[in-house]
Amino acid sequence: MKKNLLNFTLYLLLPFLTLSCSNNMNPTASKPQNGQQVIETMYSYWENKWYPNFAFDQRAIFYTDDQVSKEEVWQEIYSYPSNLHIRFDGFETGNGIIYHQDTLYTFKEGKQVNKQYSIHPLVLLSFDVYFFSPATTISKAQELNFDLSKLTETKWQGRDTYVIGTTDPNDNTSNQFWVDKENLWVVRVITNNKGVARDVEMKNYKQVEGSWVATEILFKNNGKLFLREEYFNISFPEKVDPSWFDPAQFATANWK
Repeated sequence: MKKNLLNFTLYLLLPFLTLSCSNNMNPTASKPQNGQQVIETMYSYWENKWYPNFAFDQRAIFYTDDQVSKEEVWQEIYSYPSNLHIRFDGFETGNGIIYHQDTLYTFKEGKQVNKQYSIHPLVLLSFDVYFFSPATTISKAQELNFDLSKLTETKWQGRDTYVIGTTDPNDNTSNQFWVDKENLWVVRVITNNKGVARDVEMKNYKQVEGSWVATEILFKNNGKLFLREEYFNISFPEKVDPSWFDPAQFATANWK
């Protein structure tokens, strides 16, 4: 089971969203014509307003055939730019990942077992998008095979939403991301990897320390739920230790 868990990490990192509660006005007066313009609008609206550091615990609830098969508690911390550290089921297990500057490092029992180049779509679209220049985000999104020339609109959970990457909101297989039209945060990301469509839904936003956080995340493979994440012990550290994201110091890193 641990091996399978580690293999899932590329798709399970950091689907959280945070934003300042003082920015609830209509974000744009003009209608974007493509995905590039949506990204530019997201950046300009939230520039200098997004929290650069975010820490939390999560309940990771796994499903098999619509039944809960396993539950764990993970510890996570993010810091801009593109830094994420996750510990699976406690620091003492030595199992987890470090995502640092588009490289994913995987650890088992305190030892590094894998390293691979990876632009993570959830990290990019739910956090880094508000810090990178739009040109950088656009380039990375294109590398992830999001077709930014395709844009449509639909309703999602009762709210007006941009859909970038397809012109058909009923298309559940193309690489695409969905952005709340008013608040300009990502509410859904679909990526297709070798015929497996991974669908991530961000739900249950709550206000924490003056910020809004999506506290429940659903992960589906080809429409079938396999993981639900529930976030708690949420905080926004003013400072982080760079060593927490240094693969050479994984074994000793601890932000608790």
